[in-house]
Amino acid sequence: MHDALIAALVVSWALTVFTLFNLSGFIEPTQITEGTLLHSSVDILIPARNEEVTISQAVTSALGQTSLASCAVRVLNDQSTDRTLEKLVEFGDAITIVNTQDELPSGWLGKNWACHRLAQQSSAEYLVFIDSDVTLEPHAVASAITTMNNSDLEFISPYPRQIANTWLTRLVQPLLQWSFLTTVPLKKARTSMRPSFAVANGQFIVCRRDAYLEAGGHEGIKDCILDDIELLRSFLRHGFHGTVANGTTLATCEMYDSNRALVDGYSKSLWKAFGGPVGSIAVNAFLLFVYSFPLVSLFGPDRDIAVLALLCGEYGRWFVARKTQQRVLPDAFFHSVSIVAFAWLNCVSWARHLRKTNTWKGRTVDAP
Repeated sequence: MHDALIAALVVSWALTVFTLFNLSGFIEPTQITEGTLLHSSVDILIPARNEEVTISQAVTSALGQTSLASCAVRVLNDQSTDRTLEKLVEFGDAITIVNTQDELPSGWLGKNWACHRLAQQSSAEYLVFIDSDVTLEPHAVASAITTMNNSDLEFISPYPRQIANTWLTRLVQPLLQWSFLTTVPLKKARTSMRPSFAVANGQFIVCRRDAYLEAGGHEGIKDCILDDIELLRSFLRHGFHGTVANGTTLATCEMYDSNRALVDGYSKSLWKAFGGPVGSIAVNAFLLFVYSFPLVSLFGPDRDIAVLALLCGEYGRWFVARKTQQRVLPDAFFHSVSIVAFAWLNCVSWARHLRKTNTWKGRTVDAP
């Protein structure tokens, strides 16, 4: 037990030190000064299926973009059965609505098909994909495009500030940014073509349209549940560069407004996240050993080592929370519990996948 705790402490400390260095490689958005105007054409593309609660705010924020000489907003209403279309019609001619009642083609996942259809409608130089629960700041798109060009990239994914208001979302959502800031060398990822360095968030993606088409677009990843990561990997395979950026000041997103929604959302994709059952077991076992195992020794003879091990992980979470404007206290000090919750979600995801019961927006999402 003593040696195991020492090992957990050393690894946790090393990963936290890496996180601190890695934060310097997290691309910060370029500030847009008053009077700046981007003359390139831009299309903001929003797939929507049963999004009556959030779609109006997302579209309003897209229409409110500044510093763009030519910007159009296109929304695909994907067989919505709620008031999504009614909400969209209220915007009149300010947006283009692609309203489809066609059945989803065989081999496609819903969001990938919707994004593909939207991209087909566009002839703009830059494509901006946002989810219907994303709210953009007025300068977000201009800043993202400028940042992408200044960094010599063809693809950039500004990671929005995550809104988490339930106990489970507060435990789990911050792990998304913490995970890549703790494991992926972001400075290297800017220039590397290694697929393992691909980090992206489908909530907010900006890319050059010519590169998107050459890389195969969403058609090339039509059955991929991790569409954001796989889209970036397709860019890398075709010789284009892309990576994640700090989008904290550019956009916000509340992915899940309830604990149940979070469980359903994570369940549909976690089984695919680590390359298969062996990878899933290995990654979760590693995380549990490093960040949660010390909990069992808090009241034993090695309590001091256990406390240090827990604090190392919590400090890493604390630094990331400060950088991304998440709740710091007390959330960061529940990091070990967050890891347990994440491992549990992996188990739920695999159980649903094996039973073929993973669904999203009323559709089966289990890809082969």
